[in-house]
Amino acid sequence: MKLWHQSLKDTLLDLVFPQQCLVCGKEGKLFCARCSGSLSYITPPVCSLCGHHTGDDGVCPMCLSGKVHLDGLRSVFNFEGGIAQAIYALKYHNLRSVAPLLGDFLADYLKQNPIPADIVVPVPLHPSRLKYRGYNQSLLLARELCRRTGLKLDEHWLERSLSSAPQARTKSRAERLENVKNAFIFKYPTTTAPRVIIIDDVATTGATLNACAATLKEAGALSVWGLTIARER
Repeated sequence: MKLWHQSLKDTLLDLVFPQQCLVCGKEGKLFCARCSGSLSYITPPVCSLCGHHTGDDGVCPMCLSGKVHLDGLRSVFNFEGGIAQAIYALKYHNLRSVAPLLGDFLADYLKQNPIPADIVVPVPLHPSRLKYRGYNQSLLLARELCRRTGLKLDEHWLERSLSSAPQARTKSRAERLENVKNAFIFKYPTTTAPRVIIIDDVATTGATLNACAATLKEAGALSVWGLTIARER
């Protein structure tokens, strides 16, 4: 019944405020057929750890040079064009109607590229930033993914304990790593050793997801993978 009411609500909203393509503005869908066809998917070969597009299979030099707590990181798109616009709209312009579409992309990716998982955990925001923004875009994406795949969601496993600067404001990989060092704490007592997928919107160096993975591994997680909509080149 709840899903039926939500569907009716979405239909009425579309009648009053028709969706427009985020790229060209054409009415109908958030991505029209032409613009949808121009989205930049990440294609193999990719680094087996960070998922960054590489010239060869195997582990990339960046992963070989640092401590990697993630068992793997995968992203659906390159962070550019229409996908970048969609993420900006969700993250900074309160366009939460983008989340179901991006959730579809994540679910489709998992169907084609299975990742071992018992539970899905979104990257948390610090309470001060959550209060300022009003929502956590990673949680919205995680909810949509779980609705489509049947995976279990737990939004309380991780908590961001440090209010560090946004990663987008840091200039180097070293700064990003330091910025999220010890930023997360584990909040859920468990005697199991679950396989976890961490959800975020964009990966740049993977520092945030790697910090989350370190905390989860210390708490006993059997494996931790990161999954994002997009990856910066």
